[in-house]
Amino acid sequence: MRIRPDRGVLIPASEPHRLSSLARRTTIARVGLAVGLAALLAACVVVAREYDVRRAPLVASGSSGVIVLDLSASVFEGGFEATVRKLVRTDERAGLVVFSDVGYELLPPGSSGREFEPLLRFFRSPPTGFLPPNPWDRFRAGTRISEGLKAARDSLLRVGQHSGTLVLLSDLEILPDEVQRLVPVLADLRREGFTVRIVPLSPRPEQRHLIQQLLGSQSLLPEPKSGEDAVRAPGENTFAAGLPWLFLGFGLVLVLVLAANERVLARLEASR
Repeated sequence: MRIRPDRGVLIPASEPHRLSSLARRTTIARVGLAVGLAALLAACVVVAREYDVRRAPLVASGSSGVIVLDLSASVFEGGFEATVRKLVRTDERAGLVVFSDVGYELLPPGSSGREFEPLLRFFRSPPTGFLPPNPWDRFRAGTRISEGLKAARDSLLRVGQHSGTLVLLSDLEILPDEVQRLVPVLADLRREGFTVRIVPLSPRPEQRHLIQQLLGSQSLLPEPKSGEDAVRAPGENTFAAGLPWLFLGFGLVLVLVLAANERVLARLEASR
């Protein structure tokens, strides 16, 4: 017959000193597993807090970001609508910099996506097909992407963020002298840990190819079309990219350690 001793019921032993080493080993295993479980649980909490609940945001999860709008004379502002709508809908927190020959900050980093909503009236095409007058008409001139990116970086540094995501919306219509200024700026951003994502606005094939040479094709997001869901962030159409792999890994290890705890430290069963 098998019996399970209740708490407080002792099993007589003629040589208790022979069990002292086993008792020490059990205590060490119990303490080690308890510490391991606590550490894994804390790691799961920390990792879970770092994951963004948004699905494939434009600004990379866990980083600060700045939206950089090209307001040069060659850009059609209607191309901004899909991206601004996405920021408003997902309430992404980001800053806003606009540029032409110079760049300046409109919204500081960390601004709510809802604060971008007032801009939609300048980028939404009305039934007449004509956009309303915007306050940047006198500001619009050439395309100095380097100035916009530097203004965005300075905006992040000003609030103590030494890395982040810069999302550039531009037709990429840059002249050869601007290429010479842009190359060192991109090199500095890469060295400092900033990520540049580009939403192309109907660029010419040669301009797209030039940017791909400078930044790589992975930096180019799909070109926006009409509709609210037009702008696609990296991984937005894939299932695997949205999974919190690190959290799942810690969770699996936590389950395995719990199983080991139950297996190694299970209550002793004695046979009569």
